[in-house]
Amino acid sequence: MKSPQMSTLSKEAVQEFGALLLLDHLMRYELLQIEKVELEDIIDQLENGVAELKKGFFRSDEQEQELSYEKEELREAKKALSEVEQEMEENRHCRLNIALAETDDEGLESLLNFMESRGTLTVEEDNYYKATDKGHEVYQDLVKQLEAYVTHFEVYAYVDLEQGIFGDPETDLLEGDKWSDLRVAVAEHKGIDPYRVVFLAMLSAETFYENPDWKFDLSMGTLFQEMKQIVLEQLHVDDLGYSDSEGKVSGEEVIRDIIEQGSELAAKRKSREQEIKGRKQAEESPDEQVITTTYYWSVSYTHLTLPTILLV
Repeated sequence: MKSPQMSTLSKEAVQEFGALLLLDHLMRYELLQIEKVELEDIIDQLENGVAELKKGFFRSDEQEQELSYEKEELREAKKALSEVEQEMEENRHCRLNIALAETDDEGLESLLNFMESRGTLTVEEDNYYKATDKGHEVYQDLVKQLEAYVTHFEVYAYVDLEQGIFGDPETDLLEGDKWSDLRVAVAEHKGIDPYRVVFLAMLSAETFYENPDWKFDLSMGTLFQEMKQIVLEQLHVDDLGYSDSEGKVSGEEVIRDIIEQGSELAAKRKSREQEIKGRKQAEESPDEQVITTTYYWSVSYTHLTLPTILLV
């Protein structure tokens, strides 16, 4: 059943999601650039330290031990730098040059200009687009939203409504008709924009990038058609109601019970993940309300008619 609140995906939302997707794409190379600079600084410091320790003919056992340690650190840093440089080469396609008219990315010019006008992108001296400080803040906000999505929504991707169980990606074969995706219904019940939840789900799974023509589809305004279909065709709260020998059970009652169980399970999975990683203290997860807000504004999706993260 289609919820009337979810019948349209606004042009403003499409523009925002497109800008966020491009920002995520650009940051794949830019973050490596930042890491490279940091590693080069570390290598310079270590090389200076090694050179200083090598001075003189006689060194104490303690100095020899320190020199050996510094040399090992230097080797590890150079190895890490080599790996980062290799990743940069592999991700060079994530860079976008201002001379888009000469490339297949020509159709992205208007969206890039929009991002530039909103202060999230700038053009460097080498004519490549680069995220500004504001762009980095927007990206960090996006990362928090992705973390919140994984923590609070991913558990509802596979629910067996007949058995009342949640699918476990690590142990269950998540195929077949018995599994229902209730992420849209959960978002609907919580008053969180379901389009944003699906966008975050697809971005987290890198679904957009699996399409070799994603940039072209983005420029043509058709990239998010699948996302729109998912929102409209997935189960909604009203679809979950049923009748049994004791009478009618509303969809709201069903979704409340599912969310209660899902929240407990998500917390257990998070705790198990922390134990596997050997962390003594569990990291605090972003609150789900992070998804409803951005760096620029905070508003319920049911009242959203205009701005998005980059429109203010």
